Amino acid sequence: MKRSCIFKERKEMTKIKYILLLLSILWVGYLQADITLVLTPNGTQQSLPVVKLESKDYVSLDEINTRLYSIYKVEYSEFTDFRVMFFFYGEQFIFLLNSPFFTFKQSIFNMQYPLLQVGPNYFVPTTFIMDNLPLHFPGQIQNKNGVLYLPQPKDKSVKRIVIDPGHGGKDPGAIGPNGTRESHINLNVALRLKHLLEQELGLEVLMTRTDDRFVSLGDRTKFANDNKADLFISIHTNASRTNGAQGIETYYLSTKSTTESRAVEALENSVVELYEGAGAKQKYEALDFILMDMLQTEHLEHSNNLATLVQHNLVAGAQTKNRGVKQANFYVLRGAFMPAILIEMGFISNSEEEALLANPKYQDRIAQAIFEGIKRFKYDYDRIRLTS
Repeated sequence: MKRSCIFKERKEMTKIKYILLLLSILWVGYLQADITLVLTPNGTQQSLPVVKLESKDYVSLDEINTRLYSIYKVEYSEFTDFRVMFFFYGEQFIFLLNSPFFTFKQSIFNMQYPLLQVGPNYFVPTTFIMDNLPLHFPGQIQNKNGVLYLPQPKDKSVKRIVIDPGHGGKDPGAIGPNGTRESHINLNVALRLKHLLEQELGLEVLMTRTDDRFVSLGDRTKFANDNKADLFISIHTNASRTNGAQGIETYYLSTKSTTESRAVEALENSVVELYEGAGAKQKYEALDFILMDMLQTEHLEHSNNLATLVQHNLVAGAQTKNRGVKQANFYVLRGAFMPAILIEMGFISNSEEEALLANPKYQDRIAQAIFEGIKRFKYDYDRIRLTS
């Protein structure tokens, strides 16, 4: 009986080895010689993997995206063909699934072999890379003896975020009924958010303060601009004379405010008169021309989108009252030349919300919810920027 079991085990091992050998043979046949990319002017070399599909050489669009910061979008409806929109170096190519033809600048071209789909992935023939691209980008992209020379692509995706923990130092912010300081909560959540953004998305995250120190409102925005941040996230907790006020709200900049948002605006802007000295308010008011310039750019629309996504995730994550996305004329958001929002995580003046906000586990939940909103915004925003 024992010898029989040993024999069966050996037989199974032999079978497994045979399967692994067969898979390795198939895999070697599947992989082909990669395409060498040389990025000019610095001469950096990259390798673009080539695979064999239907006996022809193909390249994955996802592999192209990873190396050259291109993107693609799939479009399908019962009224149109299955199309793949490929955005590359500021231009758009339109492919039809299982067709060798594609559209570029309203003209139709042939890449000899069809666009293929394997599972969730899309593949173009190497002829598109080596023959068609040099044709469509003359003088920029060249095929020299089977090596593709092309300009170093620009990565326009979100890479650097500035997080601004509100208040700090001599400015404690709002203080709860049980003595909890807003400045401490803001910093705790900001540090948690920083960790998530760095670990999960690999972003560079800078903070206007990393300890309990005072930073003027103007210096916070200046810090974001000087460091060429892609996003600016200011984190606060709310307060009200009404002890029962509760919920989360997210703001983006505007010169026009509702009665309700003006109260929050006055609370956050009062820091200027209290802690920045005489004449500081006039300095900020003089920034109206900067604000008007910002209102004429795309940043306001993107700030709205960012605020909406963060607010949605915060309400779902915290399971609290949704006070909505609002606009207000916060000094700390003025002159921020990037999408910028201010988050009010809850009312520290409400003893129940104060207890929640002071709870480390709840701070984790809040940071995670803000992170999810930023992550979703980054996905959409990157696609917009990479196609512009």
